[in-house]
Amino acid sequence: MARHRHILRNRANFQRMFDEGSWVRTEYFKILHRPNELPHNRIGIMVGRRFGNAVKRNRAKRVFREVTRHGRIDLTKNTDLVFFPRRGMEKVPYHVINQAWQSTLVKHGLVQKLPVE
Repeated sequence: MARHRHILRNRANFQRMFDEGSWVRTEYFKILHRPNELPHNRIGIMVGRRFGNAVKRNRAKRVFREVTRHGRIDLTKNTDLVFFPRRGMEKVPYHVINQAWQSTLVKHGLVQKLPVE
């Protein structure tokens, strides 16, 4: 579980992400990222009602939390990330989402090193 200081929570932080962040789009999710002024990374999750009912939205959040928890990826320093699942993600197995997450971070230079498997 992420520490509370590593989670984006308040409206001002999310608004700053929308105003200053850069988008990365994949088949299963979108990522909004920007550098922050803190000594640590922060991650947020946003799932709108259009994604599906509460069961689907909560599953998408759980899958993403697991990806970030088990991935043990060393993100670039001082980065804020917001994860937006896309429709259809709820039908895809965890390992596919995890692989897409890792390859997306590498492709866009958001990771320092990948875990050794």
